[in-house]
Amino acid sequence: MSLSVDTLVDLPREPRLSRSTQGATLLGLIAILFWSTSVGVTRSTIEFLGRTGAPAVMFTLSALLLLPTRRPLRELPRRYLWLGAALFVGYELCFVLALGFARTRHEAIEVGMVNYLWPSLTVLCSAIAGGQRLNALMLGGLALAFTGVVTASSPPEGLSLARFFHNAASNPLAYGLAFVGAIVWALYSTCTRYMAEGRNALWFFMALSAVGFWVVHALNPDRPPMQVSAHVVIQVVLASTAVTLAYTLWNLGVLRGNIHLLGLAANGTPVMSALFASLLLSAPLPPVFWGGAALVALGSLVAGIGARRAAGRTDRGA
Repeated sequence: MSLSVDTLVDLPREPRLSRSTQGATLLGLIAILFWSTSVGVTRSTIEFLGRTGAPAVMFTLSALLLLPTRRPLRELPRRYLWLGAALFVGYELCFVLALGFARTRHEAIEVGMVNYLWPSLTVLCSAIAGGQRLNALMLGGLALAFTGVVTASSPPEGLSLARFFHNAASNPLAYGLAFVGAIVWALYSTCTRYMAEGRNALWFFMALSAVGFWVVHALNPDRPPMQVSAHVVIQVVLASTAVTLAYTLWNLGVLRGNIHLLGLAANGTPVMSALFASLLLSAPLPPVFWGGAALVALGSLVAGIGARRAAGRTDRGA
């Protein structure tokens, strides 16, 4: 459940904003807000329906909501269709299961912060795929983002690399899945940029994700019974609707809105995600965590600046 900022790099700057552009930009900003709730609402739903049952139900409903947007698969580039599907489904499995394997709500928020290494990793993957040299800003941005993850996992008294590795070692499945998910989404963002040819297979990817989660749920011997109630049904509907709107509005924003403004706003997602998760899960976070979240966001911004400078040099060299 992440937005893809690779499409925000190297696109022409708009000379002025028409009303339609302003409206599309607003929709893109609203999408970022919806995405920022993903950690909190997903973890909360998992506590009622289980780590495999919750995403299976959520993605099924999301696929149904996206059904009117489907297009014939034969119209989509084959490489994008199958490689994109594998990476999209792989990411969703990693991200949601990482939240499910987190032992506490606080740990789920920490694991969610590990996931937000993907913007910096996307910058690096996109630069490598585009034949650009990695510069100090790109590598520094990734290092800054990783420092932010470590800081977010530190005790209230200050930065502790040992504490981060202790947390990761005590629950390697949750932290490992979150980190692998960050890499997979960076690869997805990079590959789809070159293979999608402006097409959108979101409905197909969402439907495959639902199938994947139902398979995992069926194979899970420890799946608890789903606690179905009016409250749970409402929560699942709201969570699925938020995810569906996030993807849909983001696509509209990227296609018709102010790309550069959306890219800048997207860098603040780690902080907003932590804020929403803290409120939705009733899990107060210490000041050191907020400092870490800010560093993750700043690292993404620095890496993005480095990518634009590298792209500028490439264009001048051409």
